[in-house]
Amino acid sequence: MFNQGLSLDQAPPISIPFRFFLSAPFFGVLISLVFLIFPFDEVSNQYTHFAVGVVHLFTLGILTMIIFGAMQQMMPVLAGAIIKKPQVFANIVHSCLVIGTLGLSFSFILELKFLLYIGVVFLSISFLTFFIVSIKLLFQVRFTTSTVKAMRLFSLAGIITFIFGFYLAVCHINLNLGEHYFAFINIHILFGFFGFAFLLIMGVSFQVIPMFYVALDFPKFIQHKFPVLIFILLFISFLFFYFDINFLILKILFVLLICFFTYFALKSLNNRKRPVFDVTLWYWKFSLISLFISMIIWLFDIFDTNYILAIIFAFGFLYSLLQGMVYKIIPFLSWFHLNSKGYFSIPTIREFIDERYIRIHFFLHILSIIFFVIAYFQNFFIYFASIIFLISNILFFINSMIAVKKYINISKTNPMDFSSFK
Repeated sequence: MFNQGLSLDQAPPISIPFRFFLSAPFFGVLISLVFLIFPFDEVSNQYTHFAVGVVHLFTLGILTMIIFGAMQQMMPVLAGAIIKKPQVFANIVHSCLVIGTLGLSFSFILELKFLLYIGVVFLSISFLTFFIVSIKLLFQVRFTTSTVKAMRLFSLAGIITFIFGFYLAVCHINLNLGEHYFAFINIHILFGFFGFAFLLIMGVSFQVIPMFYVALDFPKFIQHKFPVLIFILLFISFLFFYFDINFLILKILFVLLICFFTYFALKSLNNRKRPVFDVTLWYWKFSLISLFISMIIWLFDIFDTNYILAIIFAFGFLYSLLQGMVYKIIPFLSWFHLNSKGYFSIPTIREFIDERYIRIHFFLHILSIIFFVIAYFQNFFIYFASIIFLISNILFFINSMIAVKKYINISKTNPMDFSSFK
């Protein structure tokens, strides 16, 4: 499955992706607390400063955090793009991403302008460090697969998303929003979700779904054409927004492409060559179904506000899929690194985290999303949604930490000591 094979020499230290993955649930906890503390009408209204802060707690603190952690593992292994001095690189990207996310998000939530300066500076360091290195390495790769090509487009979309975000932040700092302010907001959102997030998820799924789930390969046309088409549509969208042209035709094209991808992804998962039960399949399938539902809501503008669309797309699609991936990646990396070091008495990949706890987390996550949606109609239910989402994120951290601790405990023992795994 991997174009250059799995090699421990290519992979970064295991602590690098782990620190990113373990940081994400803390931002989920912060999102829960914001919904609990501040008025729901304010937090759920896309035009308020509370909503801007919460959105960035998710997009930067959860989405970007997990993506940056996963990419530092996938670039060397899937693409052969090896990051020099990975510890230094990870320290800069991670620490600046944490500080920058907190600064930017709470500058809006608490209306403290000095935090916006802090957020912009540290996020700029994190994003520019990550994407300059990523773009350089990915475009030097000679043997390209559909996943590598999608990674390249993701990296370009990511730097463009950052540039628009930086421009918008400067507008707020200078208190000068400009004539095309809302056009830049729309394209920043579109590049962020469909370029930065969806392009990477699409590209990685081309290899991850067949590898982890022994599932059918995606059709070649989808693998090689769809990421490029999405990227082209993103650039055309900028012109439509900037010149205030009706966006409906492009919206239909986006929805068609994404729904076709969703169909083939579900088809691949439902026709596995080895249909063994795996609880992480629930995350993938629920995620893809949420993606389809969110596209229908977006296409037909079913609700008066974008609150429900945001919940289903962000929590239902993105966060569900990211959680399922983390539950696969952490045990796999733990097993892979221990096995490569010569350990014989180690858990299987599925034994690093008890599946019962993953199931509990899955149902809590689904329940929180249901209550978040219901809260739109009966605001009181936001308290149930927030508390369940809080517990869900704590359990996500605990489950991930269990696997990490197992790895740490075994790695401290003698590889030839068969009593190391208890």
